[in-house]
Amino acid sequence: MPTPAFPPYVAPVHARHGSYSPRYGWLLKTHLAVQDNPRVFATARAIVELGAGKSAVASMRFWSSAFKLTDEIRHGPGTASSVTPTARGRWLLDEDGADPYLEQDGSLFLLHWWLLAPPCLVPAWFYTFCLSPFARLEPGSLREGMLRAAAAANWRRLPTAATLHRDISCMIRMYTTGSAHEQPRTTLEDLVDRPFSALGMMSVAADGVVRLSPSAGAGAPVAVVAHACLEYASRSTPGPGSISFGRLLHDDGPGRVLRLQPRDLRRALQAAGTRHPQVGVTDSGDGTMVLTFSCPPLALAWDVLDESYGRVRQRLGVHPEQDARGSRPGGARPVEQLAFGEPASKDSR
Repeated sequence: MPTPAFPPYVAPVHARHGSYSPRYGWLLKTHLAVQDNPRVFATARAIVELGAGKSAVASMRFWSSAFKLTDEIRHGPGTASSVTPTARGRWLLDEDGADPYLEQDGSLFLLHWWLLAPPCLVPAWFYTFCLSPFARLEPGSLREGMLRAAAAANWRRLPTAATLHRDISCMIRMYTTGSAHEQPRTTLEDLVDRPFSALGMMSVAADGVVRLSPSAGAGAPVAVVAHACLEYASRSTPGPGSISFGRLLHDDGPGRVLRLQPRDLRRALQAAGTRHPQVGVTDSGDGTMVLTFSCPPLALAWDVLDESYGRVRQRLGVHPEQDARGSRPGGARPVEQLAFGEPASKDSR
């Protein structure tokens, strides 16, 4: 069995999160701050504007970029970057946007999908959801697997064990509740400190073993599943066409990222087709299920999603389907050039 390799759109950067997983309210605070002042992170007032310590502010900047909600614009060597909202950032987080307070069920699933989409800035997350063959998440096995995937991708510099440990710990913290004895109860503090734990992507057993859910995506709204499938299809098929369920369910497709079982994927796509006739589910004749789309899938992905949130694009006059990082595989520029301030140490680059 060949060793899986990180694809080119996964950035060889680590620990830029500063060991902080995203907290409730961070994305909206960052969005509002950079709308008001794109150079906010280059000033000493950032900690005042964002109401957090220096290391937490750096983490807020990183997560906003990792979710594709902000763009980092470098003006030249040795100069500070400007940070500006992307079209999808405005679509989601503007005052009259889709869900600025992330109150709707699908918004966290949507952000989780965007986090692992090109360009992906969280290799540990990508390896765990898309490349690892294991449901049981043991830090040692994850570190070894990530190093093999990095070597297979010919990364110039391999991360250290300590750096990978920080990434893995942050990821597990992000998707699990506070402690094993609280399972399956989720407290209000958990939802503020770890909002993504509400997705049920990971669980912690009484013995402390962390497992990846095989079916957390059953709770994802139809529009989010359809958006993810159509966006994924657009990476290889920009015009009308089709994609097999096999591709959607494996590798870096929505099946693995959103933790979808075949029956849940089929049910969601068939439901999407009842509202959007351009979307169809057919049997190819040999038992292979196929998603069909009669118009360009990226535009259709956003039509389906936007309609479910009340047609935000028309209301705000934004076009996230034209967002450079959403419409060009690999992003607007090489992922290793995306900056979020200096890493904490040399080995976290």
